[in-house]
Amino acid sequence: MNDSIIMNTENETMEISRLIIERYLERKLKETEIVHHLNEVNDDDRTANLAVFIDIAHHAKFHKAKRKSQYVPEVGRTRKLIEAKMLEKYGIVFYGPLYTSDRERMLKQMAERTKRELGLLS
Repeated sequence: MNDSIIMNTENETMEISRLIIERYLERKLKETEIVHHLNEVNDDDRTANLAVFIDIAHHAKFHKAKRKSQYVPEVGRTRKLIEAKMLEKYGIVFYGPLYTSDRERMLKQMAERTKRELGLLS
């Protein structure tokens, strides 16, 4: 069962996490792209908790590697090199923990504003 918050707009259903990532990336996600909650708490829509995979096959590969403890987040390299490696190895186009700098506060506010605009927060 999917516990994600879902919104309906003009015959379209969308998960809030997808909308938050689309606003962050300033582009629409492709239908094949999968938004993944890293801590597996589906209503934790902080960008630091989200990753975007290019397709379901790469998402499954990530879960398989994670179960076998083969997945090790890259550390000690530039963000650009890490992003290239994650895209190549796991098909990840966005990985929230790479963006937990001073922008995190702004991104949290953006996520809260999005939820407020949709009437999910008062």
